[in-house]
Amino acid sequence: MSFSMRSFFQLLLTPFQMFFWLIFHPSAWRHYINRIEPTLAPDFALADLPPHCQHHPELKRLWYSVFLIQPVLIGCLIGIVFLTINFFLGFFIEGLLPVINMVFELLGMNKILEIQTIADMISFENMILGISYGMMLCLVGSLISSFTVSFAFGIVAGTLGGLLTGMLFGIAGTTGHIAGISLGIFVMSLAGSILASLSVEHNKRAIGRQFVGVIIGLTVSALVLVLGSLLGGVLGELLILPSFVQLTIAQAKIIGMAAAAGLIIGWRFRDWRWMATLALLFSSLIWLLISLIFNVVNEVDVTQMLWLKRLLSGLTGGTVNAILFSILFTLPYMFASMLARYIAGVWAGIVAGILGSGSAYLLFAIIIEPDQYLWLLGGGLFSIVLGLSYRKWLPLLLYPLTAAWNGLLLIAQRRQPEQSLKFLHQHSVFWDEHQYLPLWGLEKQLVRVYQYDQQAATVAMSQLSAGAQNWAVQAAYLELDSESLMACDSIFEMAEVHQTLLSSDKLTGTAGSWLNSFREMSLDIEAALSQQGHYQQHAMLKNVLGRLKGSLVGSESTEAQRFREMASKWQSIITTFAAELLNMQDIPNPYTFGPPLNKKVHDVFADRPEVTTRLEQLLQTRHCPPLLLYGQRRTGKTTLLMNLDMLLPKTFVMLFVDCQGPLAWARDHASFFYQLGRTMAEAAKHYPDLTFPPLDEEYLRTDPFTRFDDWLNKLEQATGDKTLLLALDEFVTLNEGFSDNRLQPTAILGMFRHIIQHRPRFRLLFGGTHTFSELQHWASYMINVQTVHISYLSEHDTRQLIEQPVKYYPLRYTPEASQRVLSVTRAHPALVQLLCGEIVQIKNKQSVEQRLKVQVEDVETGIADALKFGGFFFADIEQNQVDDTGRAVLRFMASQGESAIVNEESLSAHIPGDLKNTIALLLQRELIEEIDDKGYRYQVEMIRRWFV
Repeated sequence: MSFSMRSFFQLLLTPFQMFFWLIFHPSAWRHYINRIEPTLAPDFALADLPPHCQHHPELKRLWYSVFLIQPVLIGCLIGIVFLTINFFLGFFIEGLLPVINMVFELLGMNKILEIQTIADMISFENMILGISYGMMLCLVGSLISSFTVSFAFGIVAGTLGGLLTGMLFGIAGTTGHIAGISLGIFVMSLAGSILASLSVEHNKRAIGRQFVGVIIGLTVSALVLVLGSLLGGVLGELLILPSFVQLTIAQAKIIGMAAAAGLIIGWRFRDWRWMATLALLFSSLIWLLISLIFNVVNEVDVTQMLWLKRLLSGLTGGTVNAILFSILFTLPYMFASMLARYIAGVWAGIVAGILGSGSAYLLFAIIIEPDQYLWLLGGGLFSIVLGLSYRKWLPLLLYPLTAAWNGLLLIAQRRQPEQSLKFLHQHSVFWDEHQYLPLWGLEKQLVRVYQYDQQAATVAMSQLSAGAQNWAVQAAYLELDSESLMACDSIFEMAEVHQTLLSSDKLTGTAGSWLNSFREMSLDIEAALSQQGHYQQHAMLKNVLGRLKGSLVGSESTEAQRFREMASKWQSIITTFAAELLNMQDIPNPYTFGPPLNKKVHDVFADRPEVTTRLEQLLQTRHCPPLLLYGQRRTGKTTLLMNLDMLLPKTFVMLFVDCQGPLAWARDHASFFYQLGRTMAEAAKHYPDLTFPPLDEEYLRTDPFTRFDDWLNKLEQATGDKTLLLALDEFVTLNEGFSDNRLQPTAILGMFRHIIQHRPRFRLLFGGTHTFSELQHWASYMINVQTVHISYLSEHDTRQLIEQPVKYYPLRYTPEASQRVLSVTRAHPALVQLLCGEIVQIKNKQSVEQRLKVQVEDVETGIADALKFGGFFFADIEQNQVDDTGRAVLRFMASQGESAIVNEESLSAHIPGDLKNTIALLLQRELIEEIDDKGYRYQVEMIRRWFV
């Protein structure tokens, strides 16, 4: 479907959408109006629109939809209802009547029903009457009410009034049915109730003041109408004099009242020109309609042109009643809620408007048909109560339908659990805000959504927690908390589970008592594990075991039985761990030195937020340049790249490629692109919702570059609108293929540049120990590269890594020992892991009394062991990162002692030759640093000790 067609249908549906929002989902209306103009009140009237809003395109679209499209749709809907009634009555009942008469004949009884033509129960002429009446009532009623009362009021009154009265008078075949009065009062009451729900009153009015406001509104309105009637009577006497004017005194009084109402409503616009215009408009319209009714409609020949009489009756009757009902509601509403705004409030205005319009019509009807006064009064009172209380009876009336709809959603959710969030948003609780009866099954949907999308479920439950369905939120919290408690399989999970519990600690009842008890026990376990000594931990855990044993006896209810199963599981886990504490000797070593760390496997991992934040900022720019993650060996480049998929937003697909593997061994271009594509496709295991396209090496042989480019097209299609991040670690190893002519740099690097320039969804991130400017071929291809430097850890992260690498870590450092580790490693991530791991080994060899506290002496012993165990790290620096002159400089500087500053004169005196390039290389390798033009010193003390 084209965009224009979609826009057309959206425009057609807008009136019904607005009507639905106002009846069932008023918060959606508030958000819609706030989105258009934040300063606009949800109950605004068009007369109050500020100048800057009067030409707002969205408001204009809404006006066209409500004032032009809505009346036509109401007419079409009334016609469809009439045709449907005729079809069902004509088809089914005509088919049923012969069967009924046959049964009566068999029983020996006379026929009591004659087959008649029922297809014409609602005649064509009556359809014209109902459609024309409903359309005009909708148009004129919504137009006047939107300007004078509220736009929202006009939508509801026009839509509902036009639809119901059009159907009533079409079925009845006359516009004089007394039920129309009750129907009009009901529509005004319901629209007024909706208007009150949209209004925001910061100060609550006392009942007495609201009553006074109602009396003021009715009294002033009555005075206005009486004065208008007297004025009309005088004008009528004058207008009767000309022979061409055909008016009675009564008709002239009605015209005078319309003129007076126009003056007052014009005052609503605070402009005398509006007063004069509306007075002239209302009086002219009433005059025209009276003339049409009495001089044209009544003169039409019923036998020959009944359809025309019905059409004119509908047009004039709908217009007159729309004007009168709107005016009779508007006048007392204005005076009660505006002139008396400091006395009463919105509710007073609405009640005054209902009483004003309803009493005037009822009085007129009683005068015409005095025998029906009881029915009229009773029907009017019932209509008022029914309209004002729609939020009580409508949810009750619709409950079976909404329950069936929600049940279907629950079944669909069980069949398609991955679509749980979509089905939840379609639940009636999110579009029927007035439903106060419990919507059974909602708690199950919330639980299922939480299992798939915790963030979305949390937002949904926070929205529901303040409404009538809060019970479902609490039930979902209880179920989710119970699952969390039962899922604890270790003492450490039990210690942390209180942080994830969703239900309030103020819950009462059996379930609330159990959950509060488990929450307190989780806190106690956390406190126990935080103790330094095993004995203290064991003693506190024994107290928790005592509480658990006490909870295993009690009620036999199903709910209590479930919690007792949890308590039994917890008791078993704590008992096992407590027994292990008594026999525990060695401190577990959480540190890893050497291979890159995987966050999913290794507990000790530093997120490097300053680096990841910078990378994320660059990656999310629209035209992202190539990025280089640059740093010296063992500073965490590979570790960060391997775990970047867990640190970036879900809109990214991380394609990690280690260039040191088969990619660097590729014998030709086809092999290279095959290994590159195969490694990229391995990322599919991290994204189960994506299916990566296959890539065949033989397929690449015919034309490696074109075939690989085609494969990238398929990859982009398979990943939807996600951003593809291709991370090439240790990219410098590709130079080996360039050097021995297995790979052509113009081809390989040209492909990378082509991806950067022509595939905006791709991001290229290179990781290595060299900048592009150091390499022969790369600089000319990686133009505008952005370099992100990764080096030492922050002091905070380093202390966290030393003192608390994992939760409940038993080893404690003295402040001096912790500072010593920090100073000798310079917060180098690999050296912190190396040294702290060696300290654990040292402490495990000491007596139990000394084992849990690290002193400075332990750190010094650990340094010596670390230099031996981590020799390959230091040897790589010595053999591969510096030349002979560099090694001589490093050894001389190391001999000067810890933190010694060595100036260039001393270096030149002991090491012959030009040292400028050597010093520059050592600075670039971050082995030494310049100190305020005084000279140079080692950056890392442990590296200095290696060269001593």
